[in-house]
Amino acid sequence: MSSSSELSGGETTAPSGFRARVLTMADNSRLKGLTSLGPIVTLLTVFYAIPVALLIVYSVFVDDPFVTAITFEHFARFLDLSAVISLQIGDLPYVRLLARSLGIAVVVTVLSLIIAYPITYYLGQHAPERWQMLLVLLVIIPFWTSYLIRTYAWIPILSRNGFINGALGALGLPTVPLLNTYWGSIIGLVYVFVPFVILPLYASMRSLDASLIEAARDLGASRSAVFREVVFPLTLPGALAGAVFVFIKCAAAYVTPALLGGTSGRMFAQVIETQFGTAFNWNFGAALSVILVAVVLGSLWIAMRLGIDVGKSRGLGGGGL
Repeated sequence: MSSSSELSGGETTAPSGFRARVLTMADNSRLKGLTSLGPIVTLLTVFYAIPVALLIVYSVFVDDPFVTAITFEHFARFLDLSAVISLQIGDLPYVRLLARSLGIAVVVTVLSLIIAYPITYYLGQHAPERWQMLLVLLVIIPFWTSYLIRTYAWIPILSRNGFINGALGALGLPTVPLLNTYWGSIIGLVYVFVPFVILPLYASMRSLDASLIEAARDLGASRSAVFREVVFPLTLPGALAGAVFVFIKCAAAYVTPALLGGTSGRMFAQVIETQFGTAFNWNFGAALSVILVAVVLGSLWIAMRLGIDVGKSRGLGGGGL
């Protein structure tokens, strides 16, 4: 006698009832997607969404959240409308500090691009194929060392009796103050973040057709014209991706300006740390943090609206290794 799960022709019957619904749900592509995204969503929620939500909560209360009254005085302390209307810029110290931080981020981004272009041009167009991996590895090696240790290493280099000023003195040139200055922060930040421009720019350089450069040279174009008319436009997506990433990271930098910049190179993130760690004014510190997050997210939104693929800055991109 044949089994009840088989038909007379030898074919098995389709599952029915609860088992059929379970199998249908398990085969649902949308459910599979939600299941695979579950750990990622949990991670982003716990380590990103909840902390940002807590900052927003603290920023709109006078003191303790859900105990004291809701207020926007912390944001008003950052941007005093009366000072804005009367053009009293001196009464807006936090606005000026944020503007200086953004200015430092722009300078670091531009210098990183200037340094990265010749390096990536050689890597992508002239370096022998067998050496490219090794040369790219040399760019990545600093990431194997602690960010804090790498920053500390610049203190003896930039100090008054350090390597740079020692070399200037040996050449009979006057020494220059670098440590605990505006330029100390910039030098340290460029060193830390220039690899984040080199990697996506290298991907663009590697995918650049060398025959286009040769054709431009055959037509009589100078080296500067070749770079301006051929190399720069075709590698601009990688350069912009790295530039946006560096700008955002620099705008919120804390460790490097604190160790190398001193009071002259003070940046916005240091004021936030002071409010939390020294002044114990968590509400105002949270308000400043929310403002900085808004600036960073606004920069990302503008970059995406301009069609910049910021995701390329996290690796070598589609044309990478």
